[in-house]
Amino acid sequence: MAEYPARERWRQLPRDAAREEYFRVLREAVTEFYLSDPENPYQQSGRSSGAERWQETRRLFVRAIHRSGDFMDVGCANGLLLETLIGWARDEGFVLRPHGIDLVPELVELARRRFPEARESFEVVNAFYWSPTQQYDFVRTNLEYVPQTDWIPFIRRQYEAVAPGGRLILSHYRNLDEPDVDIRQVVEEAGLTATGHTAIPGTSVVWVDALNARS
Repeated sequence: MAEYPARERWRQLPRDAAREEYFRVLREAVTEFYLSDPENPYQQSGRSSGAERWQETRRLFVRAIHRSGDFMDVGCANGLLLETLIGWARDEGFVLRPHGIDLVPELVELARRRFPEARESFEVVNAFYWSPTQQYDFVRTNLEYVPQTDWIPFIRRQYEAVAPGGRLILSHYRNLDEPDVDIRQVVEEAGLTATGHTAIPGTSVVWVDALNARS
């Protein structure tokens, strides 16, 4: 029997799974895995293997940061990624203001506790239906938040939340026994142009510059 049966159900969903079924199973999988160890902040942010692997798979996001500003983490979990990114970006001379959304209320509450001075900047929202009330200098998001059939509209919607001169940071996590995804090709299919890319085994990151003002 799988240690995390909900997560296994999510992994086994067919690519053409109905959208609401996908979100239902995803929410169950995230809740099951992320909240299974209240003493492990890395697991509460999706990575159970500790600080070394966390830095290896997350620090590469800093390569996409080119200025100070508002950073929206779509799928923020417990806020650990934001916290560490803020520290890493500070080392590069940039100041990031944290914002986050997640579909699991318990995780959003953990993020609010991590950033008590910015509690109002965190919301419980399904990223696919997110309607931002402002634009951000950086919007970081993951492909696996939505069914593969929704990747293109999802990317376009996230891009609309990026302020002129800012960047959409798109990532994809996978187990090493799972097929890789060419994020740059997906970005091109969405009508956008990747301006940067970095990867290590298990994590791929692409960023897209938002060059023009949008209404």
